[in-house]
Amino acid sequence: MGDSDDKGEIFETPLNITGKTFPNAIRDILGSGTAVIEGALYSAAGTYTGTHVWQSKRKAVDYVCQLFNCEWRVNGNATLDAGPAANLFATTPKCVIVRNGADGHDLALTGLPGDMSLARDVQDWTTRVVLLAEGQGEATATGSANIASNPYVDLRGQAVKRTRLVSESGTSTGNAQARAQLQLNRFSGTRNALRLSTHDYEVRGSFAVGDWVWVWDPDSGIVDPSVEVTFRGQRFNPLKLRVAECSWPVTEEMTVAYRHQDGTWHDLTPFVRFESGATSITVGELGRSLTNAGSEPVGPRPIPDSTIPGVVTWVTPFQTSVYLDGLGNTRARIIAFWQLPLNTDGSTILDGHHYEIGYGISPATSWEIAYAPWGDLQGVVNDLSPGVTYDFRIRAVDLAGNAGAWSATVSATANPDTIPPSTPAAPTVAGSRLALQISHNLGKSTGGTFNLEKDLQHLEIHVGATSGFTADSTTLKGKTPATAAMMQALIPAIATVEVEETTARWVRVIAVDEAGNRSAASASASATALLIDDAHISDLTVTKVTAGTISSNWLIGAEIRTASAGQRVVLNATGLHGFDSGNNELVSLLNTGSFTLRSAPSGSRVQLDTSGLKVFSGTTEVVSLLASGSFTLRSAASGARVELDTAGLRIINSGGTQLVNLASSGSFTLRSAGSGSRVELDMNGLRLYDGGGSQTLNLDATNGNVDMVGRLTSTVSGSSARLVINPNFGADPEIRFYENTFDYHYITSHVGAGVDAVQMGSVTVGDRKGLLQLAPGIVELIRTTGGATFTHTGLRVNDTWFDMHGMLGQPGNNSVWVRGSSQIGGFATGYTIFFGGTMDSAIYPVISFFDIGSNVYAAIKNGGGASSFGFLQSQPSSVDPHEVTYLGWRM
Repeated sequence: MGDSDDKGEIFETPLNITGKTFPNAIRDILGSGTAVIEGALYSAAGTYTGTHVWQSKRKAVDYVCQLFNCEWRVNGNATLDAGPAANLFATTPKCVIVRNGADGHDLALTGLPGDMSLARDVQDWTTRVVLLAEGQGEATATGSANIASNPYVDLRGQAVKRTRLVSESGTSTGNAQARAQLQLNRFSGTRNALRLSTHDYEVRGSFAVGDWVWVWDPDSGIVDPSVEVTFRGQRFNPLKLRVAECSWPVTEEMTVAYRHQDGTWHDLTPFVRFESGATSITVGELGRSLTNAGSEPVGPRPIPDSTIPGVVTWVTPFQTSVYLDGLGNTRARIIAFWQLPLNTDGSTILDGHHYEIGYGISPATSWEIAYAPWGDLQGVVNDLSPGVTYDFRIRAVDLAGNAGAWSATVSATANPDTIPPSTPAAPTVAGSRLALQISHNLGKSTGGTFNLEKDLQHLEIHVGATSGFTADSTTLKGKTPATAAMMQALIPAIATVEVEETTARWVRVIAVDEAGNRSAASASASATALLIDDAHISDLTVTKVTAGTISSNWLIGAEIRTASAGQRVVLNATGLHGFDSGNNELVSLLNTGSFTLRSAPSGSRVQLDTSGLKVFSGTTEVVSLLASGSFTLRSAASGARVELDTAGLRIINSGGTQLVNLASSGSFTLRSAGSGSRVELDMNGLRLYDGGGSQTLNLDATNGNVDMVGRLTSTVSGSSARLVINPNFGADPEIRFYENTFDYHYITSHVGAGVDAVQMGSVTVGDRKGLLQLAPGIVELIRTTGGATFTHTGLRVNDTWFDMHGMLGQPGNNSVWVRGSSQIGGFATGYTIFFGGTMDSAIYPVISFFDIGSNVYAAIKNGGGASSFGFLQSQPSSVDPHEVTYLGWRM
C-alpha cells in the first residue's frame, strides 16, 4: 500500500469519491488487483467527498480514517480492517501494569510488574493550527482551529502563542476546516510515553498492540482517582492507556522455524543463538520520530492537484461579424460566452489555467481548438467562413492539466459577407465606332495592381456620356470575370462591349465579390481610338496576333478542323466533334451539355453518352449502366454466362438452361445441373434427382410434405446405435432401431397368409425372437424358436375370444382361454384344471381337477338340467387324505 516515504501503489490518475460512506470510501481506495484486500470494514457517521491523486493508497486510507476518527490495520493474511477503534481493538483492559505487587493472573486481569520510565514533554504543544489545502499563491484554500483553553503563559504573563502551519495540498476546500481541527487535536496536550520493562517475555495473550491497559504508578503520578480496579485483593486507581509498541526477546523457551514457499516448515531452533533481556512495552504514544518523512514543506511545495473542473455552461446567443484578413479575404468571427464553472466536487476552481473551445462545421465530426485564458468568460474564434453554421463545445483545464468534461454542443451561424471590395482603379479603354475594349489590372484606387480582395468575382463595366456620370443599372454594358486566380497569375481582366457611338464616351468599373457586395465605382476613363472596327477593313492579313485575348466574336459562324474530311476533329459553334476514317462521328461534346463517346461505330464497342455507359460484344449489349439507375451486366453474349440486372442475378450453362436465378422480387432458383443427377432449390422446396432424372427426394414448401426414395439413417451405416428408415425395404417399409452394429428392433408392415398387419419385434438372437403383431380384429404376441416350424402364439385377442397359450401354443396344453361371453377354459400338460361350459338353459358349468399322471382326480358336474352330482376321490396310500364335507359333499 505504501511506506513512510509514500512509496507504493500511487494514484496517477485522479480518484474521485463523492458522498460515500466510510466503508465504501475505503473500498474505492483499495480497488481491485492489489496485494492488500478488504477485510472487516465498520460503519462510521457521515459521508466523504474528496479526490486522491499523486499519493499512495496507504496515505489515502490514513487520510479518510482521520476524517472519520477511525483507525485501520493490516492483518497477517494481507486483509485490511478499518473502523472506530472500539471495533478493532480491546477497549476494556485485560491487563494491569504496575511497578510492584501485581505479578500473576486474576480472574479477568493479568498483572505485569516491571521497571517503568515516564517521558512527558510539551515540545509539540500547539495553540492554533492553520492548514494550507489545495491551490497555490493567493488561491490557496485554508482552514484553522484554536484550542479551547490555554494553561501556559510567557514570562510577561501573556498567553503563549504557538501556531503550527500544516501543508496538505491534497486536501480539498470542503475538508480543510475538519483537517485543521484533527491536526490541532494531535498537538493540544502534552506528549506522554510510558515504557515498561518486564521479564514476562510472552505477553500476547494479555493484550495486543492497539489495546487499552491499566497502568498504575503513584510515584510517577500515573493515577486516576475516579477509577478503582481490584487485582488479587489489592485496590488500584490506574490510568487507562493504550499500548503503542511491544517487543520481546527470542529466548530459549521459544521454537524458531522457517516456512518455505512450498509450505514446508523447517525447525531452526538447534541453530539459533537466543537472546536475553526483558520485554519492552510502550503505552501512551510512539517514540518520537527522527525524520519528517511524508510531510510537505510549507513554502514552495508540490501541489498534487486533486480537483477536476466541472462542465462549462454556454451563454447564448453568440455574437458574430466579418472582417478582411491580411490577404484580403473576407472572413467571419464568432464571439462565444460562458459561465464560470465549479470543480466536480462543487468547490470553487482556484487553480484554473485556460479554456479550450472546440469548433467545427455543423454537424461537426472533426474539431479545431481555440484557447481562452482563465478569468475570461468569452472567447473569439476567427478565420471562419461567412454564412456557415458551426458547432461549438468548451471545457476548463486547471494548472495540473486536469481537463473537465466537454460541455453541451451549441450551434451558431457566422455572419454572411457584408464587406464590399475596395474601390478599383480606373480602367484602360480603347474604342472604335462600334465597340470598346476595357483592360483592368485588378488594382485598388489607392494604388497598386492585382491587389483587390481575394473574394472578388467579376467587374461591372459602366459607360456614360460624361466623366462624372453615375454608374447604375442604365449604364451597365457588360461584366468580365475577375478572380483571385487571375490576380495570383497576374492576368488582367479584358473585355469588349459593343457601344455604337460617335461622340466621346467614358468608362467606369465596379468590383463585385462572391457574396454580391459591390464596391464604389472607379474613376472614369475616356475612350481613345486604338481600335479599328470591321466596317473600315475589307481584308486583313497578319503574321502575328499580339493581343492578350482573342474575342470569340472573331470566329462567329466558323469552324476549326484538323482535316476537311475523313478522320478529323471539328470545333464549331455547336461543340466538339470527332470522326473516324469512315466519317462516323465517334465523339460529340455539344454546348447543350449532351455528349457521345464511342470506341467504334458498330460491333464490339464501348459507348458513353447522356443516357449512360454501354458495352457491346458484337451486336449484343453486355454492359448497360444507365443514368436512370437501371443496369445490365453479362459475362458473355450467349452460351455459359452470368447476367445481373435490376431484375436479379442469373447463371446460365452452355446448353441455355438457367441454373441460378436470384430475382429482386425475392424468388429464386438454384440447380446443380440442367438435367440428370441434380439438386434443385426454389421457393417451392428442395428436390433431388438421380442419374435417370427420377425424383428421389421432395421437400414441399407449400404443404410441408417430405417424399423420398431410399433409406434415411441417423448415422453412417455400420456404426453402433442408429435409426434407419427405409420406405422400400423388401416388399414392405420398415423402421429399425439399432443397439449395436448387428442387433436391432424394428417396426414394419407385414402381408402374409392373407393377413395385413403391423409387426414390432427384434432381430433373431440365437434361434429365438419375439414380436407383436397387430392385425384388423386380432392382436398376437408371437415367439419364434428355431424358425417358422416352431412358431407359436403366446397371446391372441380378437373380437370374440382370448387365448393365452403355453409352451406348445396349442389349446389344451398350458393355456387359458375365454371364448365368447359364456366359455372359460384352462388346460395344462400333466396336470389340468378345467373350468368350462355354456351358460344356457340346457348345459351348466363343469369344473374338473385332474392329475393325469396319477389316479387322483375330482369332478363336480351338473348338466342336462338334472340335479345329479358325483364325487370320486382316489389317491395313492402315500398321500395323506384330507376330507371335508360341505352341504353333503365330501371333498
